[in-house]
Amino acid sequence: MNAASLEDRARGGLVEAHPSAPTRLPEPLPVEWFADIKPQLDGMWLIKRLLPSQGLALVYGHPGSGKSFFALDIALHVSLGWEWASRRVKQGLVVYVGAEGGAGLRNRLAAFRIQHTIEGEIPFALIPTPIDMQDPNADTGRLAETVRAAALKSGATPALVIIDTLSKTFGGGKENTDDMATYIANCQRIASEFDCLVMPVHHRPKDAESIEPRGHGSLKGGVDTVILIEAGKTKCAEVTKQKDGEIGEKFLFNLSVVELGVDEDGDAVTSCVVEHTATNMNLVVSPFAQAVGKLSVGNRLVYEQLGELIEAAGEPVPADIPDTEINRSWVCRVVSLEAWRDKSISAAGTEAGHNRDSGKRAFNRALPALRKAGIARVWNDWAWITHQL
Repeated sequence: MNAASLEDRARGGLVEAHPSAPTRLPEPLPVEWFADIKPQLDGMWLIKRLLPSQGLALVYGHPGSGKSFFALDIALHVSLGWEWASRRVKQGLVVYVGAEGGAGLRNRLAAFRIQHTIEGEIPFALIPTPIDMQDPNADTGRLAETVRAAALKSGATPALVIIDTLSKTFGGGKENTDDMATYIANCQRIASEFDCLVMPVHHRPKDAESIEPRGHGSLKGGVDTVILIEAGKTKCAEVTKQKDGEIGEKFLFNLSVVELGVDEDGDAVTSCVVEHTATNMNLVVSPFAQAVGKLSVGNRLVYEQLGELIEAAGEPVPADIPDTEINRSWVCRVVSLEAWRDKSISAAGTEAGHNRDSGKRAFNRALPALRKAGIARVWNDWAWITHQL
């Protein structure tokens, strides 16, 4: 076949790889020309300047932090079209995948209904079962069909799909591997098909020092908005990533108990609802106390020996210590570095399996650690506790 004949067939959308096997050329991708592109001014937000109307968001925190209560509160405000934390909300259908604890979620929904005196139907649908959103051939299609059916029954446009939790919908995948990318792609498929927001609820690593979501880095990289929930008497939701807005915004909330009724034994059955607040009821822990709390057992022993020595034999702050080295309005007494070293070595040597040599090594390890943490300071032969960072 000559080049002209191939060109004629291409214009008709057909090429022949083999005379008996004609195949159709792939459809071209949609394009927008520069002169035709207009700014998008409306419809960008599901919750104004917090959650985008389309894409992926992530809510995560430690167990007991209130992350599921937070997600459900957002879900019900979207379903009702109510303002959330004084922000405008785009109303629409919410589908909530309650893969963890269907009974608990039903009680939370009942508590919200009682607390806010809601009667009748609202465009909210609960899927009370685990699904697999990780395997490309698993339940993503079933979820899409369920959203489609719920939209038809409610007459509302899909606005938000919440998946609670990621771990219960991850199938046989491993969160710390590239399996996470497939999960994100499946969530994005739902978001794209219904032009809505998909929001998984996820866990924070067991290591309390890490504030990143648990699992592979593709998770945080693949979502538009990330909200960290911190536990406490007053709980805090902080925006740690925002594609088209500001990060660092915080929302405080408490959990208010609502009585639902009594069980078969006559005992009260309760659940909780979110109450937004501007007052933080959590105890404030000083940076100094936090730093001391993070010390290893050996370093804490050396620190305690310094405190005992200052209390028993501390001397007034010498005049020759520069003001740039010590806060005289805070520090009243100091001790000699040698006396602190001897006391710490002796204390370590009294413990089983320790001697003075091991005590010296422990002190030599602890001293730079205490100084780096801002807990203790040394100048020439003097040492003291800073009591501030």
